[in-house]
Amino acid sequence: KVQQEISKVVGLAQPMYSHRGQMPYTNAVIHEIQRFSDLLPLSVPHETTKDVTFRGYFIPKETYIIPLLSSVLRDKTQFEKPDEFYPNHFLDSHGHFVKKDAFMPFSAGLYIFLLHHHSCPHFIKREWL
Repeated sequence: KVQQEISKVVGLAQPMYSHRGQMPYTNAVIHEIQRFSDLLPLSVPHETTKDVTFRGYFIPKETYIIPLLSSVLRDKTQFEKPDEFYPNHFLDSHGHFVKKDAFMPFSAGLYIFLLHHHSCPHFIKREWL
């Protein structure tokens, strides 16, 4: 299916970045490979700026936290079939590519900032934008 889409859009021409938007299934497969293979199971360390209680756990100031990306990449609330290779995780009902907020194969900095900033504003020491 990926080969068919590439042949239809690119043909014998040189692949270009501009083709990406015209190949939703190929884009979904690439994202699903990164999600399913779990390339980097741990993110870069983050540090608390003050004492924090997060989900009932006390975390002292200047504690380094290393997010486990696998926990999000295999989250059943985010992915319909988290333990299967399923490119449709990144396609809507019309076959258009959909970027998921929970997709973060390399780092959780921005995700943690957006997800937890309001309930726990001192969780992140630096801006991760």
